[in-house]
Amino acid sequence: MTTTIEVGMLGLGTVGSGVVERLARSAAKIEQTQGIRLHLAAVAVNHLNAHRTVQLPIGTRLTDSLTNVVCDRKIQLVIEVMGTVATAKKAIVAALNQGKAVVTANKDLIATAGPELAALAKKRGCDLFYEASVAGGIPILRTLTDSYVTDNVQSISGIINGTANYILSAMAAGQSYEQALTTAQAAGYAEADPTNDVAGIDAAYKLMILSRFAFGQELSLSQIAPVGITHLSASICQSAMENGWRVKLLAQIQQHGPGLYCRVAPVAVPVDQPLSQINGVQNAVAVQSEAIGTSLYTGPGAGSTATANSVLNDVLVAAKHLISGCQTIHNQKDAGTLAVTRFDQLTQTYLGFGKVAPQVLKRHADEADFSVKTITNNCYQITNLSATQREKLSAALPLTLVPIAGTADWTQVAENPMATTVNVAI
Repeated sequence: MTTTIEVGMLGLGTVGSGVVERLARSAAKIEQTQGIRLHLAAVAVNHLNAHRTVQLPIGTRLTDSLTNVVCDRKIQLVIEVMGTVATAKKAIVAALNQGKAVVTANKDLIATAGPELAALAKKRGCDLFYEASVAGGIPILRTLTDSYVTDNVQSISGIINGTANYILSAMAAGQSYEQALTTAQAAGYAEADPTNDVAGIDAAYKLMILSRFAFGQELSLSQIAPVGITHLSASICQSAMENGWRVKLLAQIQQHGPGLYCRVAPVAVPVDQPLSQINGVQNAVAVQSEAIGTSLYTGPGAGSTATANSVLNDVLVAAKHLISGCQTIHNQKDAGTLAVTRFDQLTQTYLGFGKVAPQVLKRHADEADFSVKTITNNCYQITNLSATQREKLSAALPLTLVPIAGTADWTQVAENPMATTVNVAI
């Protein structure tokens, strides 16, 4: 027996077109294996006459009114892939108030208004799923929900912005930042305005979502204070690579005792760590937990096909719930109350890049409690550098400082009698 679910969609851009194409390709398989027919009843767009390469299914109506979709009584499930924040939020709220299940890929909205929307979904007894909002083709949110339900996550460290990773990989191969960005834009990996990607904002939004699933903890953009990649150069990326590191824009969150430590910033990852080998637009998320240890999840972080596949997987779960009438599953953990600190407040080891004479840097080291090792000309390893010392050093010398993964000094944190030691995977 086949059950038909009436679906409406908001947006028909790159991801929306991918959803239509994936649905057409997999419709027969879904019906055969799941007994579900997903009927795309209506799609809302900004401009009805805009040129589109995707072919809508027969019987799907195109409208320029969001209301015609979210308030259509026949539509049971709404897919939001139009982007924006305020408009998308208004549409999702309307759909949930109409009792419809909602699937979205909108990371900006979920990062900033996720708890509010989740509370509304719970109140209305509806599903609200957003697997595609983090790491594209990697089902990391569902993995955290299902595979770690009896485990305790200790840390997450991930490359979760494909644009930044592509640019850093290109710079390590010798391209300038400007060349790498231009190439990324031409290939469709970067937006015309890449600010959110290269400034670390996109990765920070995704980390905010991951924090809810892993720790039940709300983070704000100001707490993370993301650092982007625009201050880096090809020479820095190449020098790091030639000496055993890869510079990656990492999103990290780590519980230590009563505190939660977070970071979105360029980090030098040793070449013997799997994250250092993630190149191009690929994404990867390393999860350290009490029972499982370290697991690495990799896959495409962007692109219409990977993201559309994640959207459709959410749609199928929501469709099954609509058919069975089972209780709605809400994935986020209960709100946590951990104190939040940035990693850059911890004493750690850095790579320093710049035209600074070794004796000048050594003089600064002798005046404070840190040590310096010359790696190559204009590249230094600076150990035991505190936050205050780092700020003074940056102000005094033309150095670009990049923290080395896994070098945070937790002994100072452990001196707090309330803190307890946990395994560190950074």
